[in-house]
Amino acid sequence: LGYAIESVICFLGFGLFLGYFMLHHHHRKVVLQVMSNPMAHAGAALNGRGGFRHHFYSGHPRTVTVVMPSVVNPKGRQRRLDSIFETWGPAARAVYVVHNVSEFPQGHHAVIGGDSDPEDPYSYPQLLLVPPSISFDEGLPRLNYVIRSVYEKINPDFAFFVNDHTFVIPEHLCKYLEMRNPSEDMYEGHAMKNSDDVFNSGAAGYILSRETMKKLVQKWDEGDPNCVTKGDSKWLQGNPGLATTKCLKDSLGVVATDTRHHNKWHRFHAFPLTRVVSGAVDDWFRKKHEDMDKLMKTDKSYNTVLDGADCCAADSISFHYVEFRESMALFAAREALLKNPHMSDHEVRSLMMAEWPRDRKEIGGYSKGLPKTDDKDAWKALVATMRKISSRNTQREC
Repeated sequence: LGYAIESVICFLGFGLFLGYFMLHHHHRKVVLQVMSNPMAHAGAALNGRGGFRHHFYSGHPRTVTVVMPSVVNPKGRQRRLDSIFETWGPAARAVYVVHNVSEFPQGHHAVIGGDSDPEDPYSYPQLLLVPPSISFDEGLPRLNYVIRSVYEKINPDFAFFVNDHTFVIPEHLCKYLEMRNPSEDMYEGHAMKNSDDVFNSGAAGYILSRETMKKLVQKWDEGDPNCVTKGDSKWLQGNPGLATTKCLKDSLGVVATDTRHHNKWHRFHAFPLTRVVSGAVDDWFRKKHEDMDKLMKTDKSYNTVLDGADCCAADSISFHYVEFRESMALFAAREALLKNPHMSDHEVRSLMMAEWPRDRKEIGGYSKGLPKTDDKDAWKALVATMRKISSRNTQREC
């Protein structure tokens, strides 16, 4: 009997050992993470809340997506937060920045702020509660508080800062960060110019590494004049990212870079899919790309904003000015193509027409509806781009 038991144990042990090496490297990491804190993960599996995704990683998350309040259509914010919750938010480890829990009451159990901690630290979305001392209109103090809180209380390898009008593809964010080191500086997104300075669009979103967040917090604590901006101008409060850019550049030597794929296709987009494909972006946006080759020391192609299928990298990470219905539609279209890449162009078009909003109020003032039915060229470019950003080859988890 003793030999039989030993044989069974050896057989099981060998099976687990062999299975470990046969698993994809991602799944091996998940197994190791679960084993490092089995009680926490088991409890979450038994007591998880509907819609909230428990990530089977112990310790600091690889990345979180910090969702700041958008200044555009604030009345529609709760619907946008709901749509993020139902689409990309749980996979992206979304952290909603709120001034009151009532902005997203479903997350009352997952509050970061004051003496509160989420019931399940590995489950997302979570709420980052801004203290009452910072009003909604104080954009700069809020951003500083959020960066500090993300670094000190969540401490991810990387944080992607967006707002609630941004649509994020978390699998592409994971792919982009796959080989990156959080102990190195990073300030990356969609770079544009402001006079002679280069900054990353807050609309398209930007990534900060743990190292860069740590240095920002240190500079604020030191009272560095390049980093502690005095004044309460409405313009500054509405554009707090520019103050952060100044601190990064002048005191830390960290600057925005060219993040295009193969120096051609942008990954971070300041407009929705329908506008970047059709080329219907604002003139101010095009002008903010002029002479960028000289300011950022990249090639001249950066000065031109491309459209059609060339608008976007296959691993595009973000689109902006996406209202709640469009967010649901874009998510549904990608999911359908990932499930069945062999859908015909006609099927993709029919799906998009069925899912996409048509009412002007639901589309939003800064987005653009689908092409007219008889505009074959526009539909060809849009369907090609939809396929391009929905390839199984670009999907990663982290």
